[in-house]
Amino acid sequence: MSLTTRRAPRGLRRLAVGMGALLAGTSLVFTAAIPASAAQNIDPEATGSITVHKFEEPTTPTGLENNGTAVDTSGLTPISGVTFTVQQVDVDLTDDASWQGLENYTVSEAQGNLKAGTEQSKATGSNGVAAFTSLPVGLYLVTESSVGSNNIPVQGEPFLVTMPLAVDNDWLYDVNVYPKNTVTGLEKTVDDSAAYVIGDNVNFSFTAKVPSVPAAEPMTAFGISDTLDSRLKYESATVAVQGATLGAGDYIIGATGQQFELSFTAQGLSKLRAVQGNTLTVNMVTSVQSLGNGAITNQAQIYINDPESGYDSNTVKSSWGALTLEKYAAEDTSLFLTGAEFQLYAVNGNGDRVAGPLQDVTDNNDTFTTGADGTFTINGLKAGTYQLVETKAPLGYKLDATPIPVTVTEGSVSQAAQVSVSNDQVPPFQLPLTGSTGTALFVGAGLVLVIGGVLLATVRKRREQRS
Repeated sequence: MSLTTRRAPRGLRRLAVGMGALLAGTSLVFTAAIPASAAQNIDPEATGSITVHKFEEPTTPTGLENNGTAVDTSGLTPISGVTFTVQQVDVDLTDDASWQGLENYTVSEAQGNLKAGTEQSKATGSNGVAAFTSLPVGLYLVTESSVGSNNIPVQGEPFLVTMPLAVDNDWLYDVNVYPKNTVTGLEKTVDDSAAYVIGDNVNFSFTAKVPSVPAAEPMTAFGISDTLDSRLKYESATVAVQGATLGAGDYIIGATGQQFELSFTAQGLSKLRAVQGNTLTVNMVTSVQSLGNGAITNQAQIYINDPESGYDSNTVKSSWGALTLEKYAAEDTSLFLTGAEFQLYAVNGNGDRVAGPLQDVTDNNDTFTTGADGTFTINGLKAGTYQLVETKAPLGYKLDATPIPVTVTEGSVSQAAQVSVSNDQVPPFQLPLTGSTGTALFVGAGLVLVIGGVLLATVRKRREQRS
């Protein structure tokens, strides 16, 4: 008995060949796809980079990725001049055993286990970037070592990063990190436009942004302090924050002697956190008490969380000086005249006289009088342009009410602007002189009378003879 194998029909054989080819092709596709989706092993000989991007803390969270990849930072403000130090930790990441438990490795452990000779320091450029390149595979400690001239009250915390960095079942050899800082600053201005004499008010304004503090970090204190010049007296102050309604319980103003302090309460701090990035404005009114050297400067400080660690504002200045007038006789400059009275007027930037004479704060008098030495001194005028007008001349001298322009410059009383003004005497009446014109007039009149009498007698005699 023989066994025979029935052959499949030709159509079925073609279908089987086609299916086999399809399965083989599919198998090839799957085989090729497996390595592309699987995590690659670390190349222990590779080098990579850690690029630090430094920005101001935004007022609202960005929601950007923080997985080491590059992200769009177009809406953030870069900070230049912040120095970062990168140093390799003495942990061998080319050894698989070193990766075990690495996620629990702490910064303090790293700080005590740094690899000598691997330290690099770089400052961020104008774009806020500092790039550390050609780094071998390893664990790195990144430290914000200096904030430079930036008003950063709290430096960023040191952090650890591996190169390469695990991301989405792959390895990132060029790692980007985005540490942010709360930045603060205080701008100060002075307004002495309405001040002319000692006793007048000089106003100072403080402007700052409410600091943007990450939600995870506390804001325990925020305020402004200012030590006033000894020639200034504190009068009053007002506080306003854009977008917030402040009440009496939101802040405390203290002014003792020359020390001005503004601090926000816990209630006020909670209001500030709701308007981070908005503008804080403080207006302080002071009055000038004395002249000194004429340069009245002022600088304030702003602080966040630590009242003992503040940041200076710019320095502003109000310039003052003095004026001395000397009065003498026009015919003899060595003769000084007492009793001359003047009024003083301020002149504005357009060269126009400001209405109303200025008053001396010591006696509320708007008249300045020359003394026995022919002078008077005004011991405190804001540097600028003025006009002196004589309102009463010294006894026996002619009044000259022509305005006298005066420029006062910054300086002490010894450096006062000097003005010298002369007066002409009132001219005397013409008096007769002996044997002179007065006598001649009398003699002439007598001669006329005598001659007239002779002529009259002659006329009468001739008339008598005719008759």
